[in-house]
Amino acid sequence: MKKQPNLNSARPRPLDADQAIALWALITDASDELLLAGLRKQTGSEGDWKGAYRRWYHQYMDEHDRVKANMLERLAQAGKNHDQ
Repeated sequence: MKKQPNLNSARPRPLDADQAIALWALITDASDELLLAGLRKQTGSEGDWKGAYRRWYHQYMDEHDRVKANMLERLAQAGKNHDQ
């Protein structure tokens, strides 16, 4: 029989601002390293990983812009519907 998780364990204490920023920086650096490792694997050791990064970033930002534009359109429509 599987051991049930302890749902009553103590919560971690909240981070102060400096700790939260340091954690955010650590996670951001780790994410960048993972992305670059994936791009290097895709392009090979002698490949153009910088070009692959530029293409990835362009696609990422295009999608980001589409999502934000869609969100703004939905908010504007919701505001029109609310005002009626």
